[in-house]
Amino acid sequence: MNSTKHRLASSLSLFLVSLLVSCSGAATAGDNLLFGISERFERTFGNPTTTCSSDVTISTKLVSLSEDGDVNSTFSTVNENGLDDVDTDGGTSWGYRSFQTCIYPNAPFSGSLEIPVSVTSNYGTRITSLRTYPAPDVAIPTKLTFTGNGVAERQCFKFTAVQDTDRSAKVDPMTVALGTMVQKNGSGEEVSGTYTGKDACDISVAVDDDEGPGVRVSNISRVMEEPGPSATATNGTFQVKLRTAPTANVTIPINEVFDSVNASNREGTANPKTLTFTTGACPGTGNWCTPQDVTITSVDDLEIDGIKVYTVEVSNTSSSDADYNGIKPRNVVVYNRDQSVPGYAYVKFDSTSGTTGASGGAINRFATDESNRFGTKYSQFQIKLRTKPTNTVTLNFSSNCGNKCNILTPTLSFTTSDWNVYQTFQVEGKSDSANTGNADYTVSFVASSADATYNTTVAEPTFSVRSCDNDGTHLLQPCNFSGSSYGTSGNRLSAVEGGSTNIWMISQAAPSSDINIGLTSSDTTEGTVPGSVTVSSSNYNFMEAGGTNQIVLTHVDDVLVDLTQNWTVTTALSTGGLSYDPIDVYAATTDDEKSFYISHVGNTREGTTNTATVSVCLGGNNPTQPVVLNISCKSYSAGTASAGECGTITSSPITFPVNSEVEPGNASDSGCASSAKKQTFTVAGLDDTYSDGNQNFDIQLSMVANTDTNYQNATSPSDHSITNEDDEPAGKAIFVTTSSYNGEMTAQGVFGADDTCNNNKPGGVPAGTYKALIVSDSAGGVTNDRVPNGTNWVLTAGYHYYRCNNSGYTNCSDEHSRLFIANGSAGFDPTSISRSFSTVGDQYWTGMTTSLTAATQVGFTPACTGDGLTYRHNCNGFTYQNCPSTPSSFLYGQTWTMASNTSVTSQEAICSATKKLICVQQ
Repeated sequence: MNSTKHRLASSLSLFLVSLLVSCSGAATAGDNLLFGISERFERTFGNPTTTCSSDVTISTKLVSLSEDGDVNSTFSTVNENGLDDVDTDGGTSWGYRSFQTCIYPNAPFSGSLEIPVSVTSNYGTRITSLRTYPAPDVAIPTKLTFTGNGVAERQCFKFTAVQDTDRSAKVDPMTVALGTMVQKNGSGEEVSGTYTGKDACDISVAVDDDEGPGVRVSNISRVMEEPGPSATATNGTFQVKLRTAPTANVTIPINEVFDSVNASNREGTANPKTLTFTTGACPGTGNWCTPQDVTITSVDDLEIDGIKVYTVEVSNTSSSDADYNGIKPRNVVVYNRDQSVPGYAYVKFDSTSGTTGASGGAINRFATDESNRFGTKYSQFQIKLRTKPTNTVTLNFSSNCGNKCNILTPTLSFTTSDWNVYQTFQVEGKSDSANTGNADYTVSFVASSADATYNTTVAEPTFSVRSCDNDGTHLLQPCNFSGSSYGTSGNRLSAVEGGSTNIWMISQAAPSSDINIGLTSSDTTEGTVPGSVTVSSSNYNFMEAGGTNQIVLTHVDDVLVDLTQNWTVTTALSTGGLSYDPIDVYAATTDDEKSFYISHVGNTREGTTNTATVSVCLGGNNPTQPVVLNISCKSYSAGTASAGECGTITSSPITFPVNSEVEPGNASDSGCASSAKKQTFTVAGLDDTYSDGNQNFDIQLSMVANTDTNYQNATSPSDHSITNEDDEPAGKAIFVTTSSYNGEMTAQGVFGADDTCNNNKPGGVPAGTYKALIVSDSAGGVTNDRVPNGTNWVLTAGYHYYRCNNSGYTNCSDEHSRLFIANGSAGFDPTSISRSFSTVGDQYWTGMTTSLTAATQVGFTPACTGDGLTYRHNCNGFTYQNCPSTPSSFLYGQTWTMASNTSVTSQEAICSATKKLICVQQ
C-alpha cells in the first residue's frame, strides 16, 4: 500500500503533527515532512544561520512539487503524518502535484496578530498559489490576520504545479516570506506582546521539471514500526527511476545515515546502498526506465521516543553522460513508529529469562528455606531495564516476608549508560522460630527516577518466593518452588491424567548418613509414587531434577469419566541418619475424558421450518442412575445481536438410561451423531425484520442432580452454538467522513471521493469497500461517471442501509440505526429517512437533488472559455473547483444539508467550499 493511502489515525496524531512540524530555525527532517527536496533543487540540509520564531507553526516549510506529480495533499488534523494525501492514479506515489501548508500562532494572545506576506517567484505560470483555508479560495494576500491561536485558527496556502511541455531552466525556489509580526489590541492599536518584532518562518516551494533528464523518486510506501511482538510493518520501500534514456550508465548512492536521527543506523537500514541504471532500449537491454526498489528496514533503538522522522539521502548521480552527471534527486522522508516497551528484563537463577511491560506482572519459581540451607541458590535473579531512561533509575527493594527472609540487595541503580546491563538481586531465608508450614512471600521494588516513565508510568513486577518451613521441630520438610501448589490438603499438587508433579524432601541440617523415607499412594488407580526417597549430605539443601530426594507424582490416565480425584502420598517414619515422620503430601488427578460430546447438523433459517438437530452423547458410563439434561435457549439482553434468534426446542429434557456410554469409535463431538447411545433434540429459529446477517445463538444444557457413581460430580456441558440464517436482503453500513473536502476531488472525480471514503473509515465500521453517495453525470467518460440507478451507482434495490458512526451493535446495525430500505429503483427519499446521516446541520457533497437526480447549477456556471470543460455542473463532475485558465472563476456543485433528524435539503455551493461525504458499504 502506498503511503498516500495508508491512513493511521491516532489519538496522539495532533500532538505528533505539532511535534514534528512546528516551526524552528533549523532545517531537519521535520521541515521537509513527506516531501524532501526538488530533484534539481540542489539545496541540502544543513544548519541555516537565519532563525525564525517558533511561536508560529508552519506545517510544511519546504515544499517540493513535480510537474508530473500524482499526489494532491491537504493539511490534516487527524492523520498521523499531518497530511491527507490522495494519489490520483492509484499507483506508486511519484511526488506532489499540489500541496497545502498551514500557518497558525501557538501562544494565546488578545486582540489581533498581523503577519506580512510577500511572494517572490521566478516560475511564472508554472505554479498557482492560493489561500485555500478558510474558504473561499483567494489569491495569497499581502497580510494574514489572526484573532486566535491554535490549529483551529489556521490559514492555509495551496501550491499547484502546472504541467507544460517545455524544458525549463533551473531557477531558485519560490519564496513566500512571512515578515515581522505586529500585535494589536482590540482597538487596533499596536502593542507589545509575545509576537511583537518576531519573524515567522518563510515557505520555500520548488517545482521539478519533467521534461529532459531527471530522476524520479517516490515517497516511502508506509509508516514503519520498530520490530516487536505487535509490529506489522517493519519495513517500507521507495522507488527510483530515470526520466529519459542516458547515453552512459548512471549510479545513485543511497545514504540512510545522512540524517543525524539515524546515526549509526539506530532507526533503520537501507538496501541496496547503490542503484545502477543502464543504457539501451527499455524495457529490454537497458533498465533506466524501470523503477528500482530501495527497502528501509526498521531498527528498534530501545528508546521510548514516539514516531521518529528522518531523511534518507538519494545522493548525486554519477555518470559519463554529462546530462546525468551531478543531478541531485529529492530525498525521501521515513517514519519509524516506536515499539519499544518500557519495563524490566530478568534472568532467574536457573537461566530462564523473561520481561515485564508497563503493567508489571508476577514472577514465580523461587524458593528459600527457614534454616537458610539454600542460601541464595534458588532466590537470586538478575534484572535490567528494557529501554533507555532519561535519568538514573534506582530500584528500592522490600518484602512482606516478615521474619522469614533477609534482603541482601536493598537497592540497584541503572544509569543512562548501563541501563542495558544485568545486575544481581539476592534474598536468603531466615528462621521465624515457628512451624506454620510452607508459605509464599513477595519481593518487590519501587523505582525512583526523574524519568517519568520509570518513576510513575511503568508498574514494577513482583517476585514470589516459596519459604519452606524446615526450622523448629520440622527436621524433614517437603519443599518446592513458588508457582506450584503446596501439596497440602487445601492446596493439592494437581495434574491432568497422564501428567506429573514433583516436590523435594529437604532437611533442617546435613545428615551424618543417608536418610530413607518410604512412600505409598492412597489410590494407585489415580496416582503413583516411588517406593522411597533418600536425603543425603549432598542433597539435603538441593531441589534439582533427578535428585534422589525428589518425589515424582505420576497422575494415572484411566478410561473413566471420574472428574477430579483426590489422593495422598503417605510418608513413613524415616530410617538411617534420622528417625522422623515427615508430613504427608496431598495430590489430585483431573480427568481428561469429556463428560459429554455434542454436535449438530443443519441450521435454522428465518421464515422457514428449517431446524438444527443436536446430538448428545455420554463420554463415560453411568452405571447406577440415568443422566438427565434440561435444554433451553440462552438468554440475551434485549437489543443485542443474538437476542430473539432462538425459537422452539423439541424436546427437553433428554434422558440417558443407565449404561449409555458412547462407543469408543464414536467418542468425539464429530462421532457422536453416529452413536446408537446418543440422545437428540431439534431447535427452530425465530424470524425478525432486520437485515442483521446470520446470527449465532447458544443452547444451554443443564444436568439434573444425580447420585450416579461417575456423573454425580460431573459438570454440565458447555453451551452449544447454532446459526440462525437471515432471510432479509443484505444490510450495508453508511458513515459520514469526519473531515470536509472541497469539490475538486482530483482527476478521478467521484472515484476520488470513493478513495477518500476508503482511506478515512472510522473505527468500528464493517470491513469492505465503500463508495461515496455522490453523482457526477459528467458525460466525460466511463472512468468518471456515476448516475443515480445507473452507471457506477452505489445503492442496490431492496438492500437495508444503516448508519454506522461508532463500534458496537447498538451503534452500527439495521436493528438499531436503520436509515432506509432502498426501493425498487435502488433509491430512497432523503426527505423522509429513519434518522440523520450525521449531526444536524452537516453538509455533504452529493451532486443530487432530493429526488435523487443529478443537479445542474445553470445560474452559477462560468464559461471556462478555452479550458475544454464540456460539463461544468457539479464542479465539472467533481474534478475542478475553478476554471484552470481563470482561477478566479469558480464552479458550483450540489450539496445536501442535514436539516433535521429525518430530512435533508438540497442546495448549490461553490466548489471551493468544504463539505463532508456520505460513504456507502458495497
